[in-house]
Amino acid sequence: MNSSASSNAILLYGNESSTLFMCGLYTILGIASMCANILNIVVFLTSEQLRSKYIFYIALDAGEFVDGLGFVLTAIGRGSSVLDGTFLTPISVHDCFYSRYWVHFIIVGNELPALITVVIAIERIIAVQKPTLYVKYVTTGSKRVSLLLAAFLQIMFLAVAGYSAYGNNDVAMTRHCAIIASTRSYFSVFHFSFVICAYVVSFVSLSIVFIINKNVSKTAGRTFGKKKNPKLGVFLAVTGSSVVLVAVPSFMMMGIGWKWFSLNDVTISLAYAAVGSLSIANTVINFTFREEYRAQVRKFIGLRKATVATAVNITPKSGQKL
Repeated sequence: MNSSASSNAILLYGNESSTLFMCGLYTILGIASMCANILNIVVFLTSEQLRSKYIFYIALDAGEFVDGLGFVLTAIGRGSSVLDGTFLTPISVHDCFYSRYWVHFIIVGNELPALITVVIAIERIIAVQKPTLYVKYVTTGSKRVSLLLAAFLQIMFLAVAGYSAYGNNDVAMTRHCAIIASTRSYFSVFHFSFVICAYVVSFVSLSIVFIINKNVSKTAGRTFGKKKNPKLGVFLAVTGSSVVLVAVPSFMMMGIGWKWFSLNDVTISLAYAAVGSLSIANTVINFTFREEYRAQVRKFIGLRKATVATAVNITPKSGQKL
């Protein structure tokens, strides 16, 4: 190891117990997240109406599925290194990116949902600010084009990550092979900053919708924002919470990358667990606040047929309508 590499060492620390805790938590959370994403995708895809209406959310769930898979693969990779005794062996940035398999899923699993979140935010703003333009130009076809553009940008981001890692002999003291240890600092800063900004944009766009609905409610003499559409306030609160949950681990990793401080794997894994649980929370929100989603779930598991069959067997009283 040369002196230059040593001076540029990336300070990620871990011990067997804390790293294995991280691996266990990531495995459980990743599997739960993937199951939630699969449920959402299946529910949306099995209805032609939902498939068209929620095309962005299908893509968002697909991106979050990659994130869940990234959790599982990270747990497998780091756990394997602990068990075979190589975890504390230094490794270069180049080798982390090109000889380990999980960092790519971490990058895509973070950035692709963020890109789609920005697309959804833009659509939301157009819908409330330029409704005529929205009706005319925002179609299923244009939404697909937007998703293709997001996918293209994601490929470009991953290519930049690979370029930043190529030939980089900076050394990480452990084999975490996190983003900050698998790419140059300019990419990791961009990565974490972009993810935070994406959720901020989403929160701002939803705030605009909330304020407009509230003003319309007052003008029309209705309590639209409070009673007729209470879920908007819930979505706003959840999105605001997401900004905080995403920002905390992002600032943690940037601080470690800049050598401001060091954190153990238990602390880092708990911070990321909060972010990973968003997929599960979104599934609960879908079921609670989207009637179409609930109806499709019931139909999918056969409850709707059972309900119909029960209703048919009921004999109405004289003059009573079913």
